[in-house]
Formats: sequence, C-alpha cells, structure tokens
Amino acid sequence: MKIRVYGLSVLALAAACVSGHALSIKGTKPTVQFNTSQLGPLFTAQMKADFEAKMNGEVGTAFDKTISDANKNLEGFKEQKDLAQGMANANLYSSNSATLQGFQNYDLFAISTGFMLGVQAPSLDPKAYKTIGDDITEKGDLYAGVGAGFTYLNVGINAKFLMPGLYLNAKYGGLKQSVGDFDLDFKVLGVGAAFKVLEPKSFIGLVKWRGISVGTGFYMQMDKLNMEVKPKAITENAHFREAVLSGATTAQDSADKKTLLDQMGYTAAKPDAEIKLTPKFDMGLDISTYTIPLEVNTAVGILWGLLNVNAGLGADINFGNAKIVLKGTSKATIGSDTTKVTFTPATVVVDGSSSNGPSFLRMRAMTGIGLGLGPVKIDIPIIYYVKSGMAFGITGAVVW
Repeated sequence: MKIRVYGLSVLALAAACVSGHALSIKGTKPTVQFNTSQLGPLFTAQMKADFEAKMNGEVGTAFDKTISDANKNLEGFKEQKDLAQGMANANLYSSNSATLQGFQNYDLFAISTGFMLGVQAPSLDPKAYKTIGDDITEKGDLYAGVGAGFTYLNVGINAKFLMPGLYLNAKYGGLKQSVGDFDLDFKVLGVGAAFKVLEPKSFIGLVKWRGISVGTGFYMQMDKLNMEVKPKAITENAHFREAVLSGATTAQDSADKKTLLDQMGYTAAKPDAEIKLTPKFDMGLDISTYTIPLEVNTAVGILWGLLNVNAGLGADINFGNAKIVLKGTSKATIGSDTTKVTFTPATVVVDGSSSNGPSFLRMRAMTGIGLGLGPVKIDIPIIYYVKSGMAFGITGAVVW
C-alpha cells in the first residue's frame, strides 16, 4: 500500500466535538458499447439487443459485487472517532518540541530549538509503534496517531526582576517539508512560566543538582496533512460468454453468437471479463490542539555539566479538535477488446468524515539525557503518556 501525504487547509476549532457523516461508497454502473462496423453482418440489430441485455446484466451484477466488497473491506473507515482522538493526542504530544525541562533554574537566559515526534499507539506492545502508519490505513478506526512538532525558537528568561524564582518563556515554530512519503505542514506557539521551588546544590563540584521547579503555560499546535489511501484492488468476473450463449434460441443462433464472442475476445479459453476496482481516496486531517501543561521538573549535572539527566512528572489539560475527511473518485476497469467493445466510465465515489477532540487530561512522565559544552547544550527528551502515548525528540540550546 502506498501512501502520500499532501498539505490541506486547517479548520481551527477551539472546542472538542464528535461529529461527521459515515463513509459512503457509491458507483455508477458501466454499460456496454459496440463498434458495429467491426463486427460484420452477423451483428444485426436483434443480435445487438441480445448482447446488450445479457452483457449489461452481467457487468451490473459484477460491479454491484465490487461495491459491496469495497464497503466490507473499508468498514473500519465508516466512523473514525478513535483515530481522530489518537491523532489529536499525538499532535499535542509533539507540541513539547524545544523543551527546556532539562535546563531549569538557569542564571539569565535560555534559547532552544528542536524537533519532537508524538505517537499515540493502541497498546504498549512495541510492535504497535512500528506499524502505526500501515495499521491506520488498513484498519481505519484505530486509537492511534502520529504528530510532529518543530520549534524554531524557544526563548526563556529568568524574570527575577518581577519575582525571585520566576522563569518565563515563549516559543514559535512550524514546518512545511517533505519527509520520505510525508509532506508536513504545522505550526506551534505558546508561552510558559516556571517557578523555582528548591534551590540548586553542588556536590564536590562534580555533581550539581539543579533543584526543583514547577511550571505551567499555554501552547497550541495546528497540524494538517492528507493521506492518499490505496487499498488492495477488488476484482470480480463478468461471465459474458456464458450469459450470452444462455439466451441462444437455435443452434445457428448459438453458433453466430460464439463467432461474435470470439471476435470480441470472450473466447472459450477466456470467456469472462475482469472488473477491477481500486477505491482510492484521500484521508484529510485538520488538527488543532490547545494545552495547559502542569509539571514538576528536576535534573542532575555530572562532570561539571558535561552529562545532564532530567526527570519530571506532569499532566496536560487539553482542548481542540481533529477532523478527518474522506473523499475520492476512482475508476473501475473492465477487460475488453477496445476496438470492438467498450464500456461507459465506471466511477466510484468515496465520501465521509469524522471529528473528535484530544483526551481532556493526559498524565505524563518525563526524562531526558543531554550533553553540555559550557553554555551549549544538546538534549534528548523522552516523554511517556499514560495509556501508551510517547514523545521523543532532540533539542539544541544555549543557556547562560
């Protein structure tokens, strides 16, 4: 299954809701057409009427079966409330890009940039994280999602001139870039505040405990993408030769019809025409999440800060919306000799939508490991969200 992702316009909705309309798969039945001039004198007006009646009946039956099979195969896409929530959750996880959680209680300023990937998996099974992309496009409604965040700049300041122990920060970022099979387009922005609860302490100079701080803020992230889903092709045979010959009235009529069927390519060896349908459609996602984080952080610097390890606990209060729109038009192909027999276009239309918001409250545990060369820091933050959510990334910072 091949997936390509294209940018869509965002529908920014501030309140979580559940809405949409169920997936509908409908098609226009094809009808047979003949090039009479190439079929010779045997193809009389009566013979044409006989062929049309039998072949249109067969192609209609086979086409209806492909539509029925498509509805069964894509049953998971009929209502995607779980997927919408999973995508919204993954989106808010990734809004922690360029986090300063490993460098709290700095002296004056902190400036960081960074990327974070958020993943909502249906379970804690490691395999679930590896196959999320394929699972979503194959199963449809799955409590799963993937989100990406990139912060150009997160600027923090020690606001001791306002209140001792107070730290303020503001961040902004976005990305519109192809990454493998994905074209990403998102924005993140917000403000935060942290307060120093316990002062840092040094131990023998080699180890420095960075104290404890508590923090909150307001962050919003808007993500938009479109996945072109191509399920496995559905095929069904139209039994043209059998159907036409079943209506023969005499031996001569049967012989003439066999001759014409041979000319059309529906021979005794290949009596049927294959109807092949690939119900291709776009899965568009428009996601906006708004988060109020509540967290407590600490960290330890080792070897004069060359190695930094941080840990923390937190909870996110979340609002927002993820809307999934399914739309697509595809053609069904029918095997035929195009010089003698053609069919009117067989069009299949897919239409549906679902909407849901992120989980209102998400508990999380944070950690990370980083390297420091004086004021320059590299950090790898890892965040686990209760109920199988993960976020991880890389942050580069200058702290002084």
